[in-house]
Amino acid sequence: MNSNRTVLAVFAHPDDDALACLGTIARFTHADYQVYVLTLTAGERSNTAIGRTRLYEAENVAQLVGYTLLKDDLTDGHLTFNTEMVSLVEKYVKQLSPQVVITHYPQNFGYGHQDHDSTAAAVINAARRAPCVDWILYAEPPVQDWGFLPNLYVDITRYMDLKKQAIRLHESEGSKSYMLPDIATMRAQWWALQNHPDTYSNGRYLEPFVLVKGLLGLDPFMQVEHA
Repeated sequence: MNSNRTVLAVFAHPDDDALACLGTIARFTHADYQVYVLTLTAGERSNTAIGRTRLYEAENVAQLVGYTLLKDDLTDGHLTFNTEMVSLVEKYVKQLSPQVVITHYPQNFGYGHQDHDSTAAAVINAARRAPCVDWILYAEPPVQDWGFLPNLYVDITRYMDLKKQAIRLHESEGSKSYMLPDIATMRAQWWALQNHPDTYSNGRYLEPFVLVKGLLGLDPFMQVEHA
């Protein structure tokens, strides 16, 4: 079993981690995990993007939360699940030897962003074959999450304000409804209600995940809880 306290989150665009799992990432960083967030593109094809603005904003979020931002230079909107992309992700997995890998939840029938789906496929292909990886998680989609049925939740109550602050730092995308901090709060409250309506819905906030792989006997979330 892997005892390396390292987390690698791989997403297509610079703000994806803030929306999907910033609270969980913050829990790991505050529990002295080495946390790396890899963004595969600069998000340059967004209708709000100006140059590499979104990457600069992501760097500010990384400094705020305390993780290391890794940046590749693939083309936004044209990520493709192929040998080259799998090899790229595999390079980072071999270099960092993460215990936990987090990525997009793949959505079918055009409900999700095509870059998210390609990223998820490449990450799973690379991570599931790596002996260092004990846990693989799909994070919540930003919108249109039909078919997303989480089976693992992380309590981010202590980090909800930090998540909202991180989302605000992505100013260039701020006009989009799903980038509103209050929407992130509502979603986290909703998942708390779904998880445990009698207690967790009372001032608690959760982030949901689909567990792709989890190794009993070495639970990173228990380590985070007691850190």
